[in-house]
Amino acid sequence: MTDPVRLGIVGLGWWGRVLADAIGRSEGAELVACFARTQETRDQFANDFACRSSSTLDALLTEGDVEGVLFATPHTKHREHVEQAAAAGVHAFVEKPFTLSADDGRAAIAAAESAGVELMVGHQRRRQFANRRLKAMIDDGSIGTPLHGEATFFVNKGYPDTWRAGREETPLGGMTGLGVHSLDNYHYLLGPVARVSAFSNNVLPGTPLDHSTGLLLDFESGAVASILTSHFAPPASRTVIYGSEGAGFNEDDGARLFFQSKMEQTRSEMAVEPGDVNVEQIEEFAAAIRHGSDIETGGAEGLAVVRVLEAAVASATSGQTVDLSDF
Repeated sequence: MTDPVRLGIVGLGWWGRVLADAIGRSEGAELVACFARTQETRDQFANDFACRSSSTLDALLTEGDVEGVLFATPHTKHREHVEQAAAAGVHAFVEKPFTLSADDGRAAIAAAESAGVELMVGHQRRRQFANRRLKAMIDDGSIGTPLHGEATFFVNKGYPDTWRAGREETPLGGMTGLGVHSLDNYHYLLGPVARVSAFSNNVLPGTPLDHSTGLLLDFESGAVASILTSHFAPPASRTVIYGSEGAGFNEDDGARLFFQSKMEQTRSEMAVEPGDVNVEQIEEFAAAIRHGSDIETGGAEGLAVVRVLEAAVASATSGQTVDLSDF
């Protein structure tokens, strides 16, 4: 029997706990260490998840039993953390967005490749059964040639009172934490983006971050798609692909799936199979470490999202359509 891959987590807030729970449900991985800057936080986390509380990030990386580390840390630290892990010969899983600039993303990829360590980016929503079915509908011709995409991702919780609430870490409002999921889904379903036009506005009192954000994307294939996102609107999460022969609808964040052919006036609901996308990506990361298996969302996929996000920030700032070749 193969020994489980020994993992550490850095960044022990809400999402760090989600990742720790996923490790506990997974096969082939175990959580052995954690680190956060605050001792009370890391000691409580270590107690809750039965792992070691490391006193520093360097200690976690060099104590000898951690094979891979999951970083749920501020976005601006991701490049530095991947480089530090790579220097220690430790494999790295980085939460989305991979970085906030294409240059930082390329540097992180180069560090991992030079050290010969695995690099994975946490874009788990493409793994939803409904999104897998949308991809199958495209591949088998049910949708025909994709023409349009429509993505909406709203939550009604505002911005948490953490590092996420600063513009340095959260440019372009809901795009940084929410809309990047839609960008990765689009890359998975429609391919590379050629141009982007973005609008992001501060509308409500009480917070300096944008409340209303929208992107219009022009794909290399000729398809056109939109993303609307906000932390202040009633909850909604959907991805729709419209094609020359039909349309597929991922509704309620993957909980419901619909199809409508071009000859039908109404859509029909399809069965959705249960899954655990967070466990799936943990097991894929562990398999890559232990067996050299492929990683679906590696540095290249993370960088593709970062390029669009950075271009969208430039577009919203300048009021101009931005060509992705500039990034």
